Amino acid sequence: MEEKIYFKNDNGDNLSAILSTPDIEAITPIIILCHGLNHHKNARTHLALSTILPEHNIATFRFDFFAHGESVGKTEDRTLEEFIDNILQAIIYLKNKGYHEIGICGTSLGGVASVIVASKTADIKLIALKAAGMGQTSRKMSNYIKHFESKTWIEAGKKIHVPTIIIHGKQDVDVEIELAEQLHKAIKNSKLIILDEANHTFTRQEDFDRSVKEISEFIIKNI
Repeated sequence: MEEKIYFKNDNGDNLSAILSTPDIEAITPIIILCHGLNHHKNARTHLALSTILPEHNIATFRFDFFAHGESVGKTEDRTLEEFIDNILQAIIYLKNKGYHEIGICGTSLGGVASVIVASKTADIKLIALKAAGMGQTSRKMSNYIKHFESKTWIEAGKKIHVPTIIIHGKQDVDVEIELAEQLHKAIKNSKLIILDEANHTFTRQEDFDRSVKEISEFIIKNI
């Protein structure tokens, strides 16, 4: 079952989300799905996971970050801090609805924010990351450059001890494989899976299918 809802960021702006739940009445574990820069809640990875996970009694919560998709906001006001706040507000919203077994799955810049959030709260039980990092576009933008230069998310990874899977393409020219390796080294309880032919967006169907399979199986096993 899917329900379209709105929740608010710290400034009171409306953020659009879809809550996908299993066909049971009990409160289940839930995974927050976090898209990348210039993308939206209905990215194909999120749609795939929102189909697979409820079949295993795991809910999903996919949402549009501030100034993305159907959420309000101006493009020039986007920041990594806003990404982080949006996830933290999603956690608060879900806890108020009774969810306490919460995992997070982040792609690209959404993965960066996911790692930082997980370093700040004990509410996250597992992390799944796909092509996580700051790409060639965001790392040069004034709102993000300081975080790339200091590798904020990699430093945050040193504080994380929950089960973590990192999926990355060896042919990713937007977020280099070296960044995934550094993140894997920083997060002690992490598993790194490198797909030799995959690019940043996992264009080949076989790479996309493999990434979804690895992420969903990891979540089902660890949540």
